[in-house]
Amino acid sequence: MKGKNTITNTKQKKKAITITTLKKEYEGNKIISNISLSINQGDIVAIFGPNGCGKSTLLNILSGIAEKTRGEIKFEEFDNKKFSYVFQNYRESLLPWKNNYENIAFPLKLRGVSEHEKKKKIGEMEEIFSFKGNLKLYPYQLSGGQQQILAFMRALVVEPKLLFIDEPFSALDYENNLLLRKHLQTYYKKYNPTILAITHDIEEAVHLANKIVVLSKKPSKVIEVIENNAPFPREVSFLNSKKFGEIKAKVLEVFLSGARE
Repeated sequence: MKGKNTITNTKQKKKAITITTLKKEYEGNKIISNISLSINQGDIVAIFGPNGCGKSTLLNILSGIAEKTRGEIKFEEFDNKKFSYVFQNYRESLLPWKNNYENIAFPLKLRGVSEHEKKKKIGEMEEIFSFKGNLKLYPYQLSGGQQQILAFMRALVVEPKLLFIDEPFSALDYENNLLLRKHLQTYYKKYNPTILAITHDIEEAVHLANKIVVLSKKPSKVIEVIENNAPFPREVSFLNSKKFGEIKAKVLEVFLSGARE
């Protein structure tokens, strides 16, 4: 990682995660060569890079699902009861034998939350995500877009301070993609979590993130961290703005420079 490629805000923020010289090898294959990165509390960080460069592996190492080979990961004020992960294959993460209400309430049940508090929190999620699905039905009775929203509601109902999302919009049509981005921003404005989002879509990255981490091809390293200080919420009109175009062009330039290395 180059010495001056991380752009920091003038206002000092508390660190949420510090990654130092992270490396990952699997059966002799180098997946992550050397990643160092600082993530502040309240950041929305998009991890963007070529297909197969280890984006999901990085998130899985940070979450403890996969083991690192070398390096150091430091979390500040981490609380596993305030951590959520929305997986790329969200359909398989939903519990088909539980109805939609029970799916959303499941993490609250594990925390011993009262039924009254469950109903209150689930009602808040319904409002934030404008969820119109029948909570008495089952996930397989919902459309793909509603299932994705259900997965988000279940992840966010515990009000996580740290949220990981792995290509969360990839299976959605464009209309539902934009709608879910809007809902996620509504949640972010209310609760201000730290979010790490894996994406292969430059538009998604620039629309949602205040920092875009561009990775090289495998074995991956950080090419550059690009800051996006456009204020939230970012309406659909932001996608047509000059600022959006400039940041998107910068991300593309850095991405292509990495592809040529």
